[in-house]
Amino acid sequence: MIDLATGNIGSVLKMLARIGADPFVCSSPNDIDDASPVVVPGVGHFSKAVQSLDDGHWRGQLGALHAEDRPILGICLGAQLFCRESEEGGGAGLGWIPAVVRRFPAESSGGERLRVPHMGWQTFTPPDGCLPFSAPAGRMYYAQSYFIEPTVDPAHSPYQSEYGGVRFAAAVRSNNAIGLQFHPEKSHRHGMALLRHWLAWAGGGAA
Repeated sequence: MIDLATGNIGSVLKMLARIGADPFVCSSPNDIDDASPVVVPGVGHFSKAVQSLDDGHWRGQLGALHAEDRPILGICLGAQLFCRESEEGGGAGLGWIPAVVRRFPAESSGGERLRVPHMGWQTFTPPDGCLPFSAPAGRMYYAQSYFIEPTVDPAHSPYQSEYGGVRFAAAVRSNNAIGLQFHPEKSHRHGMALLRHWLAWAGGGAA
């Protein structure tokens, strides 16, 4: 797990350990080994995370791992960093997903006041083959003021959801980099099951 100083490393570490993984935190790109899948967690501000990417020299290393089809999991802000840019702040994302991160509007599509941030549970039922692991259906927990816009190519945003009539990408994919807008580490048994499936796939190599 890479450390971008973005806030939720502890909860992700605890969840991974709880399901039997042996996670370790990398404070430098040189700490990443040659075999383990990589997790990019994140709770915080997009521009600060981008600055951490650059100041910590993560951008080049992550780009190389992405090009090599290394399994990478981005969670919430970590998934948003896979995109081109964000309305939350300046700086370029990694650009793996051809999308912009947008802020939820003040009103729903029906003209009602939309509560932002979007916080709560929503069903996650990915269609067959949309992700490289057989993720079970479940209820996942969201906490987001910003969302990843769906891409033109459905391969990059294989699973979408909606809040207040606004469609957003709940899961994104580029090569073997998977981004999840929700928080599996806060989604109890549903999140545990999903992370187990991802680890089983990631440990078996690229699909």
